Amino acid sequence: MEFDGAFAVFLVTLCIMFAFSFYGSIKAKKNDSSEEDLAGRSLNKWLVGLSSAATGNSGFIVTGAVGLGYTLGLQALWLPIAWFIGDLIFWQLFPSRLNRVSREYRSITLLDFLSEGLRGYSVRFLILIVSTLLIILLTFYTSAQWIAGRKFLTSVYQFSDVSALLFFSGTIVLYSAIGGFRGSVLVDTVQAVIRIMGTVLAIVAISWAAMKDSSFVPNINTAGEGFMDPFSIGSMITLLGFVSGFAFAAIGFGLGQPQIVSRYFAGNSPEDTAKAKWICIGFSQFTWMTMTIFGILLRGLMPELPDAEEGLGHFFKDNFPAIVAGIIFADVYATIAASSNSVLVSISQIINRDFLGALFKHRVVMTRTPFYFVIVVGVVSVVVSLFLPQNVFHIIVGSVSLIGASVGSAVMIKVMKWKHNGISLLLSVMVGFLSAFLWRISGIGEVFNESGVGIFCALCTNFAVCYLSSFKSNDVGSLGKNS
Repeated sequence: MEFDGAFAVFLVTLCIMFAFSFYGSIKAKKNDSSEEDLAGRSLNKWLVGLSSAATGNSGFIVTGAVGLGYTLGLQALWLPIAWFIGDLIFWQLFPSRLNRVSREYRSITLLDFLSEGLRGYSVRFLILIVSTLLIILLTFYTSAQWIAGRKFLTSVYQFSDVSALLFFSGTIVLYSAIGGFRGSVLVDTVQAVIRIMGTVLAIVAISWAAMKDSSFVPNINTAGEGFMDPFSIGSMITLLGFVSGFAFAAIGFGLGQPQIVSRYFAGNSPEDTAKAKWICIGFSQFTWMTMTIFGILLRGLMPELPDAEEGLGHFFKDNFPAIVAGIIFADVYATIAASSNSVLVSISQIINRDFLGALFKHRVVMTRTPFYFVIVVGVVSVVVSLFLPQNVFHIIVGSVSLIGASVGSAVMIKVMKWKHNGISLLLSVMVGFLSAFLWRISGIGEVFNESGVGIFCALCTNFAVCYLSSFKSNDVGSLGKNS
């Protein structure tokens, strides 16, 4: 395959990413306030909607969604449908509240938000445990992005696994370190536009190829019983369990992912944040549904792929000129970069502002997270990716579900202003995580996602502890007393 045309397109994309990162860095230096890690809370509805959607999209969309469509057929569409239901509930209840309450508390990070108004040693343990959970699980999440990038590069170009991994991750870590939070938001928004163009190109290209290929229909017919039947997933109870489980996962994802929540914190008003609803949901559903359908159609064109998650790259490599493959490469890069870039910045902020602050009580927190934090986190996540299973879907769903079940539950309690104290919040996080983890390893999570179980157990734990406790004034935050 030719490299010149494809890499020319990629290099243009890369230059745009670095340009916006530098712009974000320059603007941040001019506005070096205590809230610069939230871009001064100045994001309009388009920046909130597109950056949060692009951040949430992740490498799963261009690898896992394609792989699921290729493997499961029309059944795979139930996953974005379930997520859509969860997103509708989430946007109805939470983003505008998150913006308004975070302004009341002047919260910069998710841990600032959770610990506001609480006192006692339990609060310090809460910060340490939640920040540790987030650092570990988000590192796995980031590592999955590097695996997705490596899969694409090795399927399209003659890269070795290691060189593909280092090339993909190295460029993203570098511009993430330069731009910080403000640069991350700007780059995510540009990447969302690239993602839309790439998605349209992908579905048009594969539809055209399917109509021209005489073997398409026979290949689909031999894909397996139920491949083209959306209801072959099982009984109606099984379907309802699957849809409701992943709807809970969507709610937990929106509440528990700091790289997403920070976008809601940074909105310029609760009203503008709420207006980002259909921008975010529309982008997410369009890209997810389309890439799942791409995978379904791909099964009729290339029925013998060894790894379905590499299908997007193989299709364009085998059927189109280098320049077209370069556009898709830029799209894939933008998709994975938007998510991993935001997560790298979030992990670095958690380490700087939360974990080290709680570990060393009198540490002075820097107003803007230093760039070298991002580099260290990036290097660690690359190393971790070498030892993880290579299925992007399972890594991402596992990380997202466990964060939603534990951290997402605590954020829900806080933003809805339900009664709580430091101990009840700490125990709810621990019980939510443990119950979700046990549910997942039992294998039942394939039927009903563990997020729903974890959230239910966490909320019950908080209620039970508050009900049984004496609500001493030195342990209950003002939020708990006024609820």
